[in-house]
Amino acid sequence: MRQRLYLIILWAMATVLTVNAQESNVRQIYDQAENDYQIGRIEQAMDLLQDNMTSFSGNLKVSVYRLLSLCNLGLDNFEEAERYANLLLKEDPYYTTSVQDPQRFSEMVATLKSGLSSTITTASSQEENLNEVPVPVTLITAEMIENSGAQNLQEVLAAFVPGMTIVDCNDDINIAMRGIYSNGQEKILFMLNGHRMNSYCTNISSPDYSMNLDKIKQIEVLRGPASSLYGGVALTAVVNLITKQGADIDGVEASVAFGNYGQMRGNILFGKRYYDIDIMVWGSLYKAKGQSHHVSIMDLIRGNTKGDVIIGGIGDKPSFELGLQLKWGDVRFMYDTHFSQVQSPFSMGYLHTPYNIDAYNTFNGIRPSFATQAHHADLSYQHRFNKLNLTGTFRYDNGDLTHYQVISDSIVPAFTYLLGFNNDNLAFLDTVPGLSRYINGQEQTLQGQLQADLNYINNDSHQGTLSFGAEYIHFKVDDARYLIGYNFTDGLEASVLSEFGKGRENSFNAFLQLKHHWRSFIINAGLRYDHMLDYNDDNIKEFSPRVALIWSKPKWNLKLSYSKSFINAPYLYRKGNEHIGYLKDGAVIPLTKETMNSYQLTFGATNWVKGLNFEFNGFYNKARDLIYQSIIEHVNTGSYDTYGIEFQGSYESDKFSSNLAVCWQDIRTASIFNYEHDRAFNIPNISANLVLGWKVNKRLLFHSHISFEGNKTSYFINTLNEAFKSIIKKEIEEAQEAGNMEDLKTLETALEKLNNSPGIETEDHKPLLLVNLGAQYKLKKFTLGFNVRNLFNTYYERSGMGTGVVPQKGRWFTFQISYKF
Repeated sequence: MRQRLYLIILWAMATVLTVNAQESNVRQIYDQAENDYQIGRIEQAMDLLQDNMTSFSGNLKVSVYRLLSLCNLGLDNFEEAERYANLLLKEDPYYTTSVQDPQRFSEMVATLKSGLSSTITTASSQEENLNEVPVPVTLITAEMIENSGAQNLQEVLAAFVPGMTIVDCNDDINIAMRGIYSNGQEKILFMLNGHRMNSYCTNISSPDYSMNLDKIKQIEVLRGPASSLYGGVALTAVVNLITKQGADIDGVEASVAFGNYGQMRGNILFGKRYYDIDIMVWGSLYKAKGQSHHVSIMDLIRGNTKGDVIIGGIGDKPSFELGLQLKWGDVRFMYDTHFSQVQSPFSMGYLHTPYNIDAYNTFNGIRPSFATQAHHADLSYQHRFNKLNLTGTFRYDNGDLTHYQVISDSIVPAFTYLLGFNNDNLAFLDTVPGLSRYINGQEQTLQGQLQADLNYINNDSHQGTLSFGAEYIHFKVDDARYLIGYNFTDGLEASVLSEFGKGRENSFNAFLQLKHHWRSFIINAGLRYDHMLDYNDDNIKEFSPRVALIWSKPKWNLKLSYSKSFINAPYLYRKGNEHIGYLKDGAVIPLTKETMNSYQLTFGATNWVKGLNFEFNGFYNKARDLIYQSIIEHVNTGSYDTYGIEFQGSYESDKFSSNLAVCWQDIRTASIFNYEHDRAFNIPNISANLVLGWKVNKRLLFHSHISFEGNKTSYFINTLNEAFKSIIKKEIEEAQEAGNMEDLKTLETALEKLNNSPGIETEDHKPLLLVNLGAQYKLKKFTLGFNVRNLFNTYYERSGMGTGVVPQKGRWFTFQISYKF
């Protein structure tokens, strides 16, 4: 046995030594070719590389294509230089030239990547130009992010993606897509280099301050359902954050920023490329005390309530992100951890009043807020076998989620009755102040995925790719806490949930996608099958199709597409409803999946005028069984039939750049909690964003972001009304039996007011125009920056689902200094 073990070890060591020796020889060949090029022996360098082309792989192959392109430029063979540059971009779609590269080479690469020649991978899970993608796409570059002056991912998306608008649900940082959203951001799939960032427990991923914008190379946004590739969560859109590479950084970049309202930000990037090894490390930190705002609110329980609320507060702990990305040949590894914390301005949901956050107890060092700590790890291996490209990926995710919400500082009469609790032991909660709710859980997820891309045909008339793959996911909740707080610092822990909240689920999915290019026509069709075994051993099955017909010309393209998506009801909501049913009378509100069908027609044009690109898109969406919160339970209650027109355009010259995103949308039919309505909840019918950049010279840059929102209506569905009516009717019966005529008259008057009170309250908002400005001045290694948000300190409000209106930030500004090592 020992002899066999020794033989295996010796064989493994010999294999490793052989591979290392081969890699060393290949690197020596490249080094020799690079040296020949530098001393003018261009033809010798080309012969050496071409004779050994099959030996190169990974990052070294990218370097070889670069050197061959440079060699051909040196011989004024522009067509061959462009061919090798195209091969380089096909191997590495996110390649960036360095300052050491000749200007002609940098300009050629920039030209190939500009306009609709830009390459993305998110739409079809393979590299393709924008004129070939099957759905409308918004591509956001690092330069565009810089010009927008955005402080977090939410502001970036709202600035550039038509149809995405900011909403404020008095919970976490949130955004809507074509009018659809929930209390937390759980309708859009967020990814980091293709790795899912959304929690498997809640489906939530917030576009908050824990996402370092400096590390981003570009953001690829699919506007529309994408379950045919990505399964659940990709209901309305997909946002894929593509990070820079070590070669893009080539050293260390660090920055610090300070501003009013206690703002403090720090970012650091380290990156290097050594032959076929590319490494990048990033870190960021953000802190803000927030802006105090005095409010006066009228509600059914306390009458007129006055107090101060905090807008834009992060909490006691700063938001941060740390990450590592390593590429070695065909192997890719990524690790990312981030923490976010957001303080709600008002108390929970329908009560919506100011509260004193310092009066409440801390749990794990956290006061009332929404906090998430997450870890993501991704290891993949990719290799090409002639016409077949195989990718194997293993992923691990770990999350710790906390929802700590204040219910009310003051006493809430008949609190347990409102919630439907029939437990007499909880009746004392009706007579105590300082009510809160604390939910905490830890989740883990393991995934394994195998994908193959087969180029089944490639000639002058036809090019075809068949992609297929399968994935297995194991998810579990290790621990769960549910606590009702009272008297500000005391707590009544529902200890049964610690065991009751635990559970595990397994799922399997497989997809098939065909992309066939015939002359100017492309058909792109896909189908995915998802099969989940939930914690109750129930089987959930779903098919998600997509088909697109594309007519592509050099200067324009026309696309017609249909797609269907779904979201499984989040684990936390299903478990929460069961636990609430336990506290009530045993009746559990069941939850089913949310679905959307979308039809889109898109026309895009590139370089009709030099530097001008634009796109028009018309859409019609049908969403069903949308999940919303009713007091503390969740229900499938929403349906939306919406249609609209989107426009995005860009113009770029040597010194000036502009990006315009416009969306007009309307509702055909819609309902929520059995209320029919004809306007989107808290969403303007028309929204527009213009981002401008002006390079005065090589050192000075001015940028601005002008945002416009048309008329909109805030809807507040008061689901407490019916509960209050039930309480008063019961008290009327008791007053009649006791013969208490004075109380009877008071109660009957209160009931009459409730009967005349609408179940849904609305508030109209006038059109809104916001202006942000910024500037940068670049020295040799230093860069000085200044940004001001809401330049004219315009007062405005936003709202969301299950809450009243929330005042927004006034004039916020930051000063930043960056240094390049």
